[in-house]
Order: sequence, then structure tokens, then C-alpha cells
Amino acid sequence: MVMTLKEKTMVTMMALSTRIDELEGELALCRAAVEKGVSSAALSNEDVPKLKKFIRTRSVCDVDNFL
Repeated sequence: MVMTLKEKTMVTMMALSTRIDELEGELALCRAAVEKGVSSAALSNEDVPKLKKFIRTRSVCDVDNFL
């Protein structure tokens, strides 16, 4: 049985439409998982130690060695 170009196009469109529906469902699940994860992960304000004041002078050799 020979399918016409129009029939082939319709079959392809239906297959793509089905696949798009499946992917939209998966996307909704992923979005829900991300939203749930973000809302449950509270941002914590941890106490970060303050840097000590730099007392020593820098020499050119130290800077060159660093680079």
C-alpha cells in the first residue's frame, strides 16, 4: 500500500504531537521537583570568619612567585 505524501505528513505530525505531549508532562514533573527542592533548601547565613588585617609589606618577588 502506497501512502501519499499528505498521509505520511499526517502520521509524522501525530507522532510528533504525541512526543511533545510526553515531553511536556516530563517537563512539568521536572519543574515541580526543582521548585520543591528550592523551597526546601533554605538559605543559611553561616558565620564566616573575618579576614585578618594584612600587616606585612609585599615584595616584588612574592608577587612574581604568586603569578
